Amino acid sequence: MKTPDITELSLAEMIDFREKVAVITGAANGIGLACARRFAEAGATVVLLDIDESGLVMAAQELRDRFATTVESHRLDMADSDAVKSTMATITAQTGRIDVWVNNAGIFPIIDTLDLTDEEYDRLHALNQRGMFLAARTVAQQMVDAGRPGVIVNMVSVSGLVAATNSAHYVAAKHAIVGATKAFARDLAPHGIRVLAIAPTLIETPGVRTGLAGSEEGRAALDAYLTRIPLGRAGVADEVARVAVFAASGLAGFMTGTTLVVDGGELVL
Repeated sequence: MKTPDITELSLAEMIDFREKVAVITGAANGIGLACARRFAEAGATVVLLDIDESGLVMAAQELRDRFATTVESHRLDMADSDAVKSTMATITAQTGRIDVWVNNAGIFPIIDTLDLTDEEYDRLHALNQRGMFLAARTVAQQMVDAGRPGVIVNMVSVSGLVAATNSAHYVAAKHAIVGATKAFARDLAPHGIRVLAIAPTLIETPGVRTGLAGSEEGRAALDAYLTRIPLGRAGVADEVARVAVFAASGLAGFMTGTTLVVDGGELVL
């Protein structure tokens, strides 16, 4: 596919999303909300999706107060494939298009592999793997039907590239999404649709603070993890959001199928 030469565009023009619609899942807080803030700042019409309805209301109001752009929000359980399809149809009816889809929603329970139940495994994969796959497939079909290029960004984790302790179900799901990102990229390239993954390390989010820092054992695990990061700290959500905007922008126009690692140097060790 021949791509228009944008060599003469300024950097500001390459990250101008004023004519585009960006949809972010898991957007009520954490990395998802940070992504929504940056896309809104770049001028995009932003659509927030999350199962946390009260969090969505607060997030949407914050963005409307801070940025001169349109903000929509919808409660959505990404594990419900019928709801994903109907919500996408609603978004398209409201906005007329979807240009960027950020697959961010997910859970990360830490469970000893030998204690993991079938139900816990299925619950995580329904959201983290199957939900992300079905969302990517559905939005890709909408982009193809509309005849417009687009970008799908899958939020994975360094656990999608290496193993983590007591997280076999999570590691399996994230490795699957890294593979799906590559496969989608090959299949969708003829339509001008780019697909990228972002793999953060430990990021300071409400979920991390609740799940790890809320107990003595969790804080000890957190401190131990930080020793593996050469930069010596956890990341902040905005450091991932900036990479998401880069991935969706003209700056990354010749990139697809790869995973952008945001890990403070963890994987070099």
